[in-house]
Amino acid sequence: MNALKLLAYSAALGLGTLLASSCSEKELYIPPVANNTADEFYKDEAQVNQGVIAIYNGALSFPQSSNWNMSEFRSDNINAQVQTVQRDFSDISNFTATSQLGQLQATWTDLFEVVYRSNILLEKIQPFSFARVNQFKGEARFLRAYAYFDLVRYWGPVPIADHVLGIEESKTVPRAPIADVYKLIVDDLTFAAANLPASYGTTDKGRATKWAAKAMLARVYLTMYGYPLRQSSALPLAKQQLMDVYAAAGPTTFSMAANFADLFKTVNDNKYAVFEIQYASGGVGLGSTIPWDQGSVFPSWWSPFSPSQTDITPSPDFLGRNWSIKDLRRKATLDTVYVNPTTNAITVTRAQFTKFLEKGTTAPQNNRDYSNNFPIIRFEDVMLMYAEVLTEESGSVQPLALSLVNQIRTRSGVAAYTATSPETASKAAFIAAILKERKYEFAAEGLRWFDLVRTGNAISVMTAYKRLTINSGFRQLDEHDLLFPIPLLELRINPGFWQQNPGYN
Repeated sequence: MNALKLLAYSAALGLGTLLASSCSEKELYIPPVANNTADEFYKDEAQVNQGVIAIYNGALSFPQSSNWNMSEFRSDNINAQVQTVQRDFSDISNFTATSQLGQLQATWTDLFEVVYRSNILLEKIQPFSFARVNQFKGEARFLRAYAYFDLVRYWGPVPIADHVLGIEESKTVPRAPIADVYKLIVDDLTFAAANLPASYGTTDKGRATKWAAKAMLARVYLTMYGYPLRQSSALPLAKQQLMDVYAAAGPTTFSMAANFADLFKTVNDNKYAVFEIQYASGGVGLGSTIPWDQGSVFPSWWSPFSPSQTDITPSPDFLGRNWSIKDLRRKATLDTVYVNPTTNAITVTRAQFTKFLEKGTTAPQNNRDYSNNFPIIRFEDVMLMYAEVLTEESGSVQPLALSLVNQIRTRSGVAAYTATSPETASKAAFIAAILKERKYEFAAEGLRWFDLVRTGNAISVMTAYKRLTINSGFRQLDEHDLLFPIPLLELRINPGFWQQNPGYN
């Protein structure tokens, strides 16, 4: 376990409970290591460092509560049938979500918890002048921007809390316009990119680097170029960030793995990705829930624990001929059978995502204690965003853009595109090919819904998909479906002050 994970363990047991004014009930009931308060903490550099790690600790839930339960379930990567009883995952997936859904409240709370912890750190660090002050500020602002980026994409206008708010003050903060929220995100990431180191020593691997900030900033700019802001000026800004990150790739930073499946093995944590959420097994609350969340049936020789068995399957598109069986990513992403290694008996099972399950692992102490990290920004994401930006900018298929896409396809075992391929016949065809490549490359990672929304494809793609997988009479989606309803409990804090998103109760 590296130093970052050890400090996260300390934060989980101690400091995390000191920042309790916006914590969930389960966090409030964790016994603190000491009877400190936030005001009595932050006495020296070591304690400030613990405060930074507490922010990372707050983000441990993001892959489950945001990437999986919100973004992935909303996309055409998941097939969730309409349930005979109410289920949050079905309502999110099938566009019947209401403001009362517990999952919406949980995700809202998780994201704002990181905002709150970041603001505490940024306030408490002010008196200090040690060498790592700006690094710590950069980490806090990177994580705050990360949380706000999800918040604005899920809910649109959201309250801006750029400092610690008292209870009464928090009741009177309006929902800020989307453009203002993006300004905060850009400002935070710009500061982070200017003040974070390019790399860390072995013991601090996993902390956000300047390249993580630049890659996230590129993703933000590319989103600003698309729906809903459609700012053309954001495209060259995205290009510059992507050029910088792409040029920084190498054996000591991040790179493409020779084999796709290697990306998701614990031994390769912090080796290939630009930024990952850090997990560690051991029954201390630092394990990943993702294999449990995404699985349906695990035989004992895959894992000592059964998965959630949530009533979903991967998209039919993943199981049909559209995704070639020659594509090495398909086998590494999902399973429909398992083979007993002793008897060679083959069991056909419901299709399930097993991308993040290291089969044969004995590390977990329980079913939500897996050790492999979750990638937030992979180098392949940088490559495909770069290819998309180059194509959008030029209006045609550029040699570098084609090369970037083909590097990923070649590693995946599928044919490279050529100048005479249908996919390279026009700008529109190549952009569609890039989005399809992203669908397969990042399946189960929580990027697909955001890709559909920012490119203006969500309404048409998801209406057609739901009519195919649920029933032909599924309603025509519209613009209100691109946002979620504000959680009801948040509206009740100051009744009548915030207005609900259009189209919701």
